[in-house]
Amino acid sequence: MEIKMEMDNNVVILKLVGNLVASSAETLKTQVAKLLEKNYLYLLVDLSKVDFIDSSGLGACIAANRTVLAREGDFVCAGANETVSKLFRTTRANQKITLIETRFDALKTLQEKVLLRSKR
Repeated sequence: MEIKMEMDNNVVILKLVGNLVASSAETLKTQVAKLLEKNYLYLLVDLSKVDFIDSSGLGACIAANRTVLAREGDFVCAGANETVSKLFRTTRANQKITLIETRFDALKTLQEKVLLRSKR
């Protein structure tokens, strides 16, 4: 799996390409940890180029989400195909991780949260 990183204002977009499986799950967690060290708190994981996620990959997403939320940030996944979306629903991971249909909508959601936080 490859992770391509982009920035859009205060939101970091992690575009995953390939399968998120045991051999690549640690890479995602490490990348999230590095971003949090640099105080990036709003992360969008673009799953549009991910065909398959196994239990380790799903666990990495859940762990990353938990870590980001503990830092009072936000973690959103977007663009999942039907197979990946079904995995989130079946395992009820969608109750822990925000899963938004499109990258555009996810980015809009996160940017609104950034704006609200800046007004505090």
